[in-house]
Amino acid sequence: MPLLEIEDLHVEFPTQGSVMHAVEGVSLTRDEGEVLGIVGESGSARA
Repeated sequence: MPLLEIEDLHVEFPTQGSVMHAVEGVSLTRDEGEVLGIVGESGSARA
């Protein structure tokens, strides 16, 4: 059984007159003890 499971994640931010699609259709599974690093345009995150 996974510790974390994400399926078809979408993240949007409203902007002046439109919408910014920051994440489109991301799926992932992490088991205990695994490390995932995500680096993007504005910085990084680690889960």
